[in-house]
Amino acid sequence: MQSSCKVELISVGNELLLGNTVNSNASWIASQVTSLGGSVARMTTVADNLDEISHAIKEAIQRRPAFIITTGGLGPTFDDMTLRGVAKALRVSVRLDRTAATLIQELYTRRLPNRRVRMTKPRLKMASIPSGGEAIRNPIGTAPAVRLSVGKIELFCLPGVPREAKAIFKDSIAKVISSRTGGLVFVERWVNVRGIMESTLAPMINQVMRRWPDVYIKSHPRGVEAGGRPHIELHFSTHGSDAGKAKGILLLAVRNLVDRLIEVDAKIGPVSRDV
Repeated sequence: MQSSCKVELISVGNELLLGNTVNSNASWIASQVTSLGGSVARMTTVADNLDEISHAIKEAIQRRPAFIITTGGLGPTFDDMTLRGVAKALRVSVRLDRTAATLIQELYTRRLPNRRVRMTKPRLKMASIPSGGEAIRNPIGTAPAVRLSVGKIELFCLPGVPREAKAIFKDSIAKVISSRTGGLVFVERWVNVRGIMESTLAPMINQVMRRWPDVYIKSHPRGVEAGGRPHIELHFSTHGSDAGKAKGILLLAVRNLVDRLIEVDAKIGPVSRDV
């Protein structure tokens, strides 16, 4: 069973495109979405550029996923323009949001209890969100996240700091995705295979997937070991409304493919990862 809850991730930041920063946000959020029964359909990375951000948002909306999640570009500096890009894509204005301003003010009050912190223009910038949006509390950082509804699509904009993005996702997004997936669970298993070329393995994978169409099998070549033995990791996965049944189907597919591999003298190693 494949998840019908499609999610698109849009990462914003020149540093990602320059290769200066590894996009850990996209990887982590994808793993969380998958574990909640959703399916990440696309990851897009764009520069700190108003037109690029707007274009990416409009393209994602046209594909009609259940959720669009952006990371990065919510801060106080000139190059933080994700919310303006979202507003441009939706053809709405950016306005100062009282809730967002209050959240920011409260954060500074907690951090600097003995000082009066003015809401300067850069700080007010973080409180300016697209019309129709809802400010979401950032439990460990300054810039609030933002939630908007675009028809049936839920759009969340998160800060780019990984600790902040993770905290907001856990606090405010995970439960929304879980409610949309209807309790669908994700089950996976990894198997190590040695001594068979991927081109020989490919037809076997096809046969097993035809027998168990709800199970997806992906081969990951890991190079050639001493003696010329190919090393491949196999990833089996499926979604299901019943965890026990989903795992049972998955294990049948694993067993069937492993039996086929043993017949051709491939060496099956221990499962390296199993969730």
